[in-house]
Amino acid sequence: MNMKQNYQVHEDMYVEAREAGWEGWGGNERMSKAVLVERFLELFKRPVQGKLLELGCGEGHHCRAFQKLGFEVAGIDISPTAIKWAKEKARATGVEGNYYLADLTVASLELTERYDVVIDGNCLHCIIGADRVIFLGHVYRSLSENGVFFVSSLCSKNEISYETYRDGSPYRHVTSESDLVVELEKAGFQVLHVSVYERETSNHITVYAIKA
Repeated sequence: MNMKQNYQVHEDMYVEAREAGWEGWGGNERMSKAVLVERFLELFKRPVQGKLLELGCGEGHHCRAFQKLGFEVAGIDISPTAIKWAKEKARATGVEGNYYLADLTVASLELTERYDVVIDGNCLHCIIGADRVIFLGHVYRSLSENGVFFVSSLCSKNEISYETYRDGSPYRHVTSESDLVVELEKAGFQVLHVSVYERETSNHITVYAIKA
């Protein structure tokens, strides 16, 4: 797969993580817990089973946690190294899951399966510019009727959205809370719950939405 230049950095960082001997993206401390999963479990009337897809699954850390909770899990990532790693860990741990290499910013991509839950595994803030519309379109079409989209994303500390850069290319889209809600509603989702978590630099946001 030929990656767009903006997104090649994610493959590079997974290669670096493996070479450093880490358990996954962000180092071993980050891999020691599954904050995204914990925040999903806090939700009232959340799904407790069904088919679940994680976008930006990396080496499968969250996927394995969801699989243990009883979901039928699949994961997608743009990084070949991440997908290979996820498959290796699935075999090593005996925790099943299907992992696929795909670029969700390619408009012609077809996701043939339908899912009850789609998890944004801190992937959406990696998607830049007009690619976000394509990405969210794939999410919408991949969900079953009334399916759940759970977003976990960087969030600005004020009402201004902005990009961060790495090696001269846009690297992260740090959205404001209001911009993200509008973006999701334009993509066809009904936003049911929003939580913002204060941090020193950018904040973090989770959004619980359904396919309207």
